[in-house]
Amino acid sequence: MEDTEFLVTLSQARAGDEQAVATLLTAFERDVRIIVRARLPRALRGQFDSMDFVQAVWTSVFSGPDQAIPTFANPGHFRGYLAGVARNKVLDEYRRRTKSRKYDLSREEPLYVRQGAAETVRELPARDPTPSAYAQASDRFRQLIRGRDPRETTVLELRRRGLTFEEIAAQTGLHERTIRRFLDTLRRREEERR
Repeated sequence: MEDTEFLVTLSQARAGDEQAVATLLTAFERDVRIIVRARLPRALRGQFDSMDFVQAVWTSVFSGPDQAIPTFANPGHFRGYLAGVARNKVLDEYRRRTKSRKYDLSREEPLYVRQGAAETVRELPARDPTPSAYAQASDRFRQLIRGRDPRETTVLELRRRGLTFEEIAAQTGLHERTIRRFLDTLRRREEERR
């Protein structure tokens, strides 16, 4: 794209002309894709397609807080700006994935495992308790409520179902602090017993 053609197209894009925006996308998409591919760390290549970042770059450029596209002197200046945005998008995602335990890339394991010539699906542990764990928890709960007055039993049952202290207070008519105190005392006794 020539300098004068670029400046006219950029001016039209800044004015909100969708055709001009499409022209810029077409003219510079390949450059952005190459920049993203060069910057994309190996650890992220299995999780992202380069077009994910290309779209994020274009979104940043064409939809700012006031949707104002910065002014550029020539196509090279615009290309350099796009390179900086692309680099920042890739680095931000890489930092987010490597610094956060939630996205720790070293913890990831492939879903399929190669065994000989075939790939098999890895056995994944269920999040639900096993039947024996559920039976043990039910037995323990029965032991906890044995001999308790009906109000305490109701509090324990509602807490077991996952209700908050506020919700239990609303259902039982007890004060929230009373419920907290009861459950804290019960927890301390159980810990001492162990």
